[in-house]
Amino acid sequence: MPAHTYKKQFLWPRTRRLCRLQHKNCSDSDSIWLKWWCRLNSKRILNNTVWYGLENLISIGSSFITSVAIARELGPSQMGYIIYVIWIANIASSFGSIGIPVTTRKYMAEYLGADDRATARFIYLRTFMVQAMLATIATAVSLLWVLHHAPPAFRSASVILLLSIWPAMLNFVSAQANVAAEQLSANLPASLASMLVFLIVILLAVFRHWGVVGVASAMFCMRFVDFAVRVLPTARTILKWNPENKSIPEHLYKRMATFALQSLASMVLTLIVWDRSELFLLKHLSADIRQIAFYSVAFNLAERLLIFPNVFAGAAGASMFVQHGRDRTRVPVMVAASIRYLTLSSIPLYAIAIPLAGPAVLFLYGRQYAGAVAVAMAAPLLCLPKAFLAPIQNLFEASEEQRYFIWATVFASFIDVGIAWALIPHYGALGACIGSGAAQTVAIGILWMIGIKKYQIPVPWRFVQKIVAASVAASLAAYLITSHLSAAAGLFTGGITAIVACLVLIRVLGVLEREDWERFAVVLGSCPPIMVAPVRGALSLMGLPMQDKAVPQQEPLI
Repeated sequence: MPAHTYKKQFLWPRTRRLCRLQHKNCSDSDSIWLKWWCRLNSKRILNNTVWYGLENLISIGSSFITSVAIARELGPSQMGYIIYVIWIANIASSFGSIGIPVTTRKYMAEYLGADDRATARFIYLRTFMVQAMLATIATAVSLLWVLHHAPPAFRSASVILLLSIWPAMLNFVSAQANVAAEQLSANLPASLASMLVFLIVILLAVFRHWGVVGVASAMFCMRFVDFAVRVLPTARTILKWNPENKSIPEHLYKRMATFALQSLASMVLTLIVWDRSELFLLKHLSADIRQIAFYSVAFNLAERLLIFPNVFAGAAGASMFVQHGRDRTRVPVMVAASIRYLTLSSIPLYAIAIPLAGPAVLFLYGRQYAGAVAVAMAAPLLCLPKAFLAPIQNLFEASEEQRYFIWATVFASFIDVGIAWALIPHYGALGACIGSGAAQTVAIGILWMIGIKKYQIPVPWRFVQKIVAASVAASLAAYLITSHLSAAAGLFTGGITAIVACLVLIRVLGVLEREDWERFAVVLGSCPPIMVAPVRGALSLMGLPMQDKAVPQQEPLI
């Protein structure tokens, strides 16, 4: 039965009946039914946000600690080359993180949204086999390249790093299958285990002075453990789904192939605009290998801030794909809500980070990385647009309209390469940072203009303006403090002052509304008891009417 027929004849009538059972005394059953689905989506997004956030927090926290230890141990010169090789390994695995895995996520979510597990099972198995072949080819080609080009001092480490491509590529398919099923909690055990292994091996490498080989070994162990703990349980679960011996829709093969090719094309362009292609230009246009380390350190700090917007966007994206399979008319409203909370979680964070980035580099990495201070202060402003990429990209992918993303990225790639090529010989890492930031700003601006016009997305402009005003004022307060104190004192004092100032200004400007209380109340209901008081205090400081209202309990999902 086609998905749209199934939804019309079975899925929607069934959900209406379930809703009416919960609201027997309400005459306006269709209105209640719609509100019920909205609450259901909100709770699923919240649940996925918690699990996705925990996974990302563990990953980013452990990698941040280890990256600081590695940078201090190796210094900017050795760090520059090993970062370059890690970037090459990440490029190879990135080709496997977009085309096939994104296809897995989109089409599994679509058919799971229609309660068609048999087709979803087929999609997972077929894409996993294709990914295994691609992973083998990518690993072999990368090894041939490094054996021919790597300097002898870095050859062993480079080989170990590139061997990690194979498990990493296969891991992406299972991870996206869990996202498609809106079971983001299933991704957590693998992240916990792999990060623990990585932390142990990298600390051994630092304290026992294993150098670049130790760093490469830690990366390989992390990816292999991640593969073993994630792929096997996911495959076991999906194989239990009843295949039903049903015929696969003929149009599905063509749709999946077209979507995968478009995703792969967008991935190639993404590597130029979104994935630090400037490292290649720095390697060949700058005589100072330390510039690679300076650029990487600055962007590592800035992109760590993406954890908060990415957590919400990733969880909302999982529900967006499923919602597109149920009722695509609701998707623009979901995108508008994403804009609202991405604005709240990203703009203040990045604005405050600008004056704090310089002291953070000196405090964490030491004076040997003083050359990265200017880049680190520019990076938060230039990375900010990337926080708004996921919702619009998910919208185009769900609608199978990736051509907009491809053309916008093509245009931005010329801007990136042109600016970086002109500025790197004179300004090094700062020139690379400016080129990357300008390209990302242009690309995301184009994508949102197209999306707003094509899908009639109701953007909350007044809300955005108020958040920007509060964020700029808080950033200025932090700058006034950090400019008169030492790195450590300025970092902590300026950070606390800016956070309090931003929360108070959000209250004074009347940014948040009653609907925000209703959503944040669900957050409070999901928090561990130890976190309820601090979260309630922060929300009260922002002006939410929380004094006389009890935290509502979540209704069970149906």
